[in-house]
Amino acid sequence: MQNYHLADFMVQDFKREAARHAEKAYPKESAGLVVNDSYFPCRNIAENPEETFVINPVDYARAMLAGNIQAVVHSHPKGTSVSEYDRKACTQTKLPWYVYSLPDKKWLTIAP
Repeated sequence: MQNYHLADFMVQDFKREAARHAEKAYPKESAGLVVNDSYFPCRNIAENPEETFVINPVDYARAMLAGNIQAVVHSHPKGTSVSEYDRKACTQTKLPWYVYSLPDKKWLTIAP
């Protein structure tokens, strides 16, 4: 029998909610945060939300008040791989980034 850890279920829960948010936001990129092991959806206020994302600062502040921000999450509606911008921004935030590629329904992860 395989051993499961509570953290494994939490990760799957936030990914499930983030994937739903990505599908709802399509064709725009969705944006969110992982706060206290749960997905915290945010508004994408980028000028070109079909190509990039910018988390609304009010949403980010609300997430900070809600608890510990553990990761950044966003979608790639066109299914592109992790961009150089994503890698640089991940390093700057010092948080893991999760990218959901919509066409192939796959998760990409970037470590700071």
